[in-house]
Amino acid sequence: RDKWFAVAFVSHLAFVTVASVTLGPKFWNDAVKELEDSKGDDYDGDVDNDESDSMYNPESESSTASDEDFSGPPKEFWFAVIAIAMAAAPALSFGALTLMSRNAIGLIKGSLWFSIILCGISAVLLLAVAPPAGFIYGIFTVCLIWYQRAVQSRIPYAASNLKCAITVLKTNLGLGLVVLGSMAGLLAYCLSWSFAIAGTMQLDIMKDTTSGSSNSGYGQTNYGSSGDPSSSSSDLSALGSVVGFLFLLCFYWTHQVFQNVTRATVSGVVGTWWFDPSEASSFCSAAVSSSLLRSTTYSLGSICFGSLIVAIIHMIRNSLRRAQNDRNGGGLLRCIAMCLLAYLERLVEYFNKWAYVYVGLYGYGYVDAGRKVIDLFKKRGWMTIIADNLVNRLLGIVSLTIGLLTGVCSLFAAFLVEEFESKQGWAGVGFVVGFFIGLILSGVFMGLLSSAVDAIIVCYAEAPKELEETHPAVAQEMATTWTEAWGSNMNGPVIVGLGGGPGIV
Repeated sequence: RDKWFAVAFVSHLAFVTVASVTLGPKFWNDAVKELEDSKGDDYDGDVDNDESDSMYNPESESSTASDEDFSGPPKEFWFAVIAIAMAAAPALSFGALTLMSRNAIGLIKGSLWFSIILCGISAVLLLAVAPPAGFIYGIFTVCLIWYQRAVQSRIPYAASNLKCAITVLKTNLGLGLVVLGSMAGLLAYCLSWSFAIAGTMQLDIMKDTTSGSSNSGYGQTNYGSSGDPSSSSSDLSALGSVVGFLFLLCFYWTHQVFQNVTRATVSGVVGTWWFDPSEASSFCSAAVSSSLLRSTTYSLGSICFGSLIVAIIHMIRNSLRRAQNDRNGGGLLRCIAMCLLAYLERLVEYFNKWAYVYVGLYGYGYVDAGRKVIDLFKKRGWMTIIADNLVNRLLGIVSLTIGLLTGVCSLFAAFLVEEFESKQGWAGVGFVVGFFIGLILSGVFMGLLSSAVDAIIVCYAEAPKELEETHPAVAQEMATTWTEAWGSNMNGPVIVGLGGGPGIV
């Protein structure tokens, strides 16, 4: 499906790999050589001053000793912090899955109240500092209170979807390995991409030799303060600007592809569990491997197609953002265009996540998948379900909570390390390291749950009878909660949450 987009994506991966291997080492060697030369010059210029200072400064030894005191915590500190965080985050995540499966309704209600309280506190604090912003947050608080009252009847149905997704994830934990593998692959691509762009941009053909400013250190192009090779047009030729733009586009594109491959894989596993549960009932079940294989081969072109659209919009918006400081006029128009593009990007991403469900379930092409999603929800009148971000709100709060708890565990572990008493200033570092490790690892599980919930919503709209045959208890609960939420009224308004932050719908 959409094979030419897959060919383009694979070709770009091959180009980045070849460029990093052929041009990257030269850039690295030149950078290291330049750094060593600069250090040598600094040493030759300062050695005499250092000797004279040490002769006439009786406190040199004490200053050296004080420098050693700030050498950082011992190795045991880092081992304890990282080890505890790596152990605590998965344990807390599994505990959160169990807690959510047992009390999903109460937690969803609690997440709504958390958003209301957080938004209300923000409104009160901002009223004293920035009254207009406080007034806006006050309006958000009122809207959230109304929203909380309006969705009370929908919470049980959202909870049944969440519990179903947790069941799928617990029986197919190999999906976690898919996400970790995707993260490792993206990290490897980022490293290769960095060498490729640095090596390519140092070529003479990429520089504007007529500007007289092509020599900017390390024998390469000056990237400007933003780190963007296209942000310093005086140092780049026309070809260099185009190549720099394409490099950045490929970076955004690849990030989207890796993310959406995982989403399509999860959708495929949910579909297998829905229609043939015997194939999706173990850690690395056949559903996990076959869904991953389809997402990276047969459906790769469709995923690359949708990901490219988002990447292009993202690039245009970033270009407008860089040009926003231009004082030649049109600043207001650029600001309006950037705002519109931001919402357009969110809408396309929101549409894509449902299209990838169909790509993962049935292997449709990107355009056909999008048409199927729109037709299905219009025909069944289930557009209101798309508005229910109740589960995603809860998952975000749970992920943040796990990150904080992991940071606290790492902090306690740091204090148990011997000789740490003399390095109390590093306690905050231990907490921050644990927090980010917990946030990342818990985000893996919560992201899988979010994708599984989306797939379950589509599967229940497409094939509710099949669920009654394969999982009658789950089907009964979902049918009951659906009737309680909407009854026979299948129509309603469309409200799309564009990710504006906690408490904003």
